[in-house]
Amino acid sequence: MIRRSISGLAALALLLMLQACNFSTANVDKVVFARTVDSETKEPVDETRSFHAADAVLHCAVKMANTPSGTTIKARWYFIQENTQEVIDTTEITLEKDGWVDFNLTLTRNSLPYGDYAVDLFINGEFDQTVPFTIEPAFTDGYIKEAVTARELSEAYFPTQPTDVLPAGAAYVYAPVYVSGQPEGTVFAAQWYQHFEGGSREAISAFELPFDQEGWIGFSLNLPDGIPAGAYSVDLSVDGNVEHTLEFRAE
Repeated sequence: MIRRSISGLAALALLLMLQACNFSTANVDKVVFARTVDSETKEPVDETRSFHAADAVLHCAVKMANTPSGTTIKARWYFIQENTQEVIDTTEITLEKDGWVDFNLTLTRNSLPYGDYAVDLFINGEFDQTVPFTIEPAFTDGYIKEAVTARELSEAYFPTQPTDVLPAGAAYVYAPVYVSGQPEGTVFAAQWYQHFEGGSREAISAFELPFDQEGWIGFSLNLPDGIPAGAYSVDLSVDGNVEHTLEFRAE
């Protein structure tokens, strides 16, 4: 009788414990990092595991399966430094069905440091998995590590809206570059060109700057009457030598 009572109590305790547990059929079917996602389906478009410092928006696209209504999924972004984790952002979303979820990290002031990062995913508050990624220089040779054209810059000259297609009539075009490792007295320069049919191009503006620090240089083209539609480029030089040419259009 005593053994039966103990067995019965154990079974009851197990039943209560199981009832208290939060079971869910929801699961992560696929995780993809991307520079862009489809605006409607949130499906990743430009997949990557390595972002650049000039990327203003980082996407972690998660495909959910067997998802009951009310399921929550959370993403925690963090920077890995030695044995520490510096949390950058945390977002939780409540789902109603299966499909892609776009967790995006939008940078508005400055770029993230080069190094190792990760995203932890949680379903209904329970840890599911860790997905690593890196931020690496776009250019590994030379002092210019990043270079893009952009519509807008932050106060630190970080490209908050990088693009190679500008609206015709825009008064400003930006070509921010991130530089590192240069000796004192290094001179960086931007030479802007308008392109014509037949392959010729005409210089329309130039600017040079001695820059001894690590960081962003905010080269810009100012056209008070607005930039005409057409093709353009900007040569980026170090001590008089062209290292990179960026092409863009105004439409």
